[in-house]
Amino acid sequence: MYSNNRFPSHSISLQGLRVLVVDNHVDSCDLIALLLQPYGVEVKTASLAKQALELLVHWRPNALVSEIALPEVDGFALVQSVRTLTGRWGKRVPMIAVTAHVTEEMRQRALSSGFDQWLTKPLDLDEFIAVLVRSVIDQSPSRAIGFLTGQSLSLNYANIFQVYKTQHDRSKSSQL
Repeated sequence: MYSNNRFPSHSISLQGLRVLVVDNHVDSCDLIALLLQPYGVEVKTASLAKQALELLVHWRPNALVSEIALPEVDGFALVQSVRTLTGRWGKRVPMIAVTAHVTEEMRQRALSSGFDQWLTKPLDLDEFIAVLVRSVIDQSPSRAIGFLTGQSLSLNYANIFQVYKTQHDRSKSSQL
């Protein structure tokens, strides 16, 4: 899970952020939940798309992280159902695809089907946190500020902006 072989700093608080993790491998769900816990993130997990949709309706997460290769209903169909459902609420939930299927075709398919971001397994925790934060900030800056607690709000916002800027700079340099 730590491709950079170091544990990330917990310099930012994501207290109050609600993340729904969908993966048919329970260990993967549990590991992501465990990794997000030090940041104050509230995590619920589902192993099937049907369970994820039920949780989405009743729990209303701020973000969704899903494996693409799910049994019965895959991640592509799940993301479309989530987009339809949340569109009725006038809300857009950031969605991050997480998969071991590392091909450009799969990445393009995930993004064109409605995922906002794409990450490959094994996850780099620093990158995962940065992508999660960036997804929430991109979706709703005011909502992102609303779940920040712990240190002073300005310090948390500065830390999150730094994570966002670093991730943005990385993606720009990789496009060159």
